[in-house]
Amino acid sequence: MKAQVFETVTVFLQQAEQHIEELMALGGPVMWPLLAVSVWLWTLILERYWFLIRIFPLLIERGAPARRPCADRPIEKAEMALALRRHLRLIKTLSGILPMLGLLGTVTGIVETFDLIRIFGTAETRIVARGISQALITTLAGLVMGLFGVGVGYDLNRRARTGQRRFAEHLRQS
Repeated sequence: MKAQVFETVTVFLQQAEQHIEELMALGGPVMWPLLAVSVWLWTLILERYWFLIRIFPLLIERGAPARRPCADRPIEKAEMALALRRHLRLIKTLSGILPMLGLLGTVTGIVETFDLIRIFGTAETRIVARGISQALITTLAGLVMGLFGVGVGYDLNRRARTGQRRFAEHLRQS
């Protein structure tokens, strides 16, 4: 039973890898920066969720350290606000860069198409289809990755605001 599950997962991963390689090749050279920015974006997103779901509750649970004087509370509040909002602007920026990279891939694909038409002197269907396909794949990839980043960034921002309110409430109670 375990061997069958392992084999099924292995086959699935091999097929997924093959599809990703084909997509990267079809999308042209702009797919690599798209992939790099996406990996960077999702690394930051996962780190933020880890902090908000795992680390932040532990910080609240531990409580305020040994009744600090009230003068230290605003500093503590500001430090926690910084910790909660860490990387959110970068996530927003990277989410905006991804569609622009997709657009760059679109322009690159169209320019390549016109160059090939100029060289071969005719608008051969295969040449045009390849260039337009490359353009559309990069556009799609940039838009999809960027939209997910925007949506998740919005959720992270909302969670950070909620965390700030919880922390302020916690400080008032201690």
